[in-house]
Amino acid sequence: MKRLLIRSLLFLAIIVGCFLAARYFFLDSGYVLIAYNGYTIESSLWAMLLALFIAFVGFKILFAVLRTVASGTGVLLPMTARARRRRAQRMSNRGLIQFANGHWKRAQRLLGQAGDAGSVPLLNYLLAARAASSDNDLDAYKEFLRKADKATPRAFLAIGITQAEIQLSHKQLEQALATLSSLRKKAPKHPYVLKLLKQAYEQLSDWQALADLLPTLRKQKVFNNSELEHLEQQVYNELFEQAWNKGRNLPDAQRTKPADDIWASLSKAQRRNEDLVLSYANCLHKLNAQEEAEAFIRRQLPSLYNQELIRIYGQLKASDSSRQLLAGEKLLAERPNDPELLLALGRISSRAQLWGKSREYLETSLKLRHSAATYNELGQLLAHLGEHEKSSGYFQQGLALAAERT
Repeated sequence: MKRLLIRSLLFLAIIVGCFLAARYFFLDSGYVLIAYNGYTIESSLWAMLLALFIAFVGFKILFAVLRTVASGTGVLLPMTARARRRRAQRMSNRGLIQFANGHWKRAQRLLGQAGDAGSVPLLNYLLAARAASSDNDLDAYKEFLRKADKATPRAFLAIGITQAEIQLSHKQLEQALATLSSLRKKAPKHPYVLKLLKQAYEQLSDWQALADLLPTLRKQKVFNNSELEHLEQQVYNELFEQAWNKGRNLPDAQRTKPADDIWASLSKAQRRNEDLVLSYANCLHKLNAQEEAEAFIRRQLPSLYNQELIRIYGQLKASDSSRQLLAGEKLLAERPNDPELLLALGRISSRAQLWGKSREYLETSLKLRHSAATYNELGQLLAHLGEHEKSSGYFQQGLALAAERT
């Protein structure tokens, strides 16, 4: 309401002003005489002021038109170069907005034009290449990278990284690997190149190459310690899995060679890594290399006690079960209440036909921890001893526990 009142008063003031101006215009129009070099111009004062105002407005309009034309064609006014730069900057800004909004075709067109106009060509061409890639226009992205290289030849690293990222995103893994290998030769310590190289090896499942890259990744601190440990475990798990696949098709005498070669290639520090020890032991166990696995785990257990290693050790059918049992009982002296170790000793005692000792170990293990595996071992032992009713009860309890935990 207040705003409406103010507007009404303003409008009334304008009307009154116009009325007073018109009154003075008709009462006394004034007189202007301009004489120069024999020429004279006569006019009323108000007519002269109106002519000057119209001329001023006309010049302003003409100047604006000329400036607009000049910024479009770059040929009419002396400020052409600056106008071109401003126009290119505007296109670049618009292209960046389109890129951020995911409008790939428009972003590609605007950024390409901005690069052609000389506005930070490297950045605009690289972003145009990414926009073309996101739009699956692979020919266009290659052309933009070519223009970027031509505009800024020394920016080979930025251009190569962009190319590698695009190749990885489109699963062009061999091409990406070739690009990254070339970049690594020129910048062997560049962290991001190494990171992309790690991605390429992972996607290619080239675990040996990735294992060879691990020391460099650690030295250059491309990943933190936790990430490196996780990566190392993944790499060697995959390598031992490959060794198992290869070894199981070889003659018995050569079956463990692929896994042995991997273990031999490890550093002293890696051989003390619990996960790598377990991966090697598990590989030997899966290859049915009972003697090799038993000897390896027996050497590791005094300094590297691991529940999973104990479980594997108890399942091994070594030729010298007495030595195996003795090694386990030495550990039991230090860990008398370890249910997994007691289960392992129960299994080893059964294979050594020490039925009473086996029963004692298994029943003690069951008191400490209810386990489907322990119930099953006790059921088999009592069935062998002829105690079929108790054996059946243990089997049923084991099945019930297994069903409950699934």
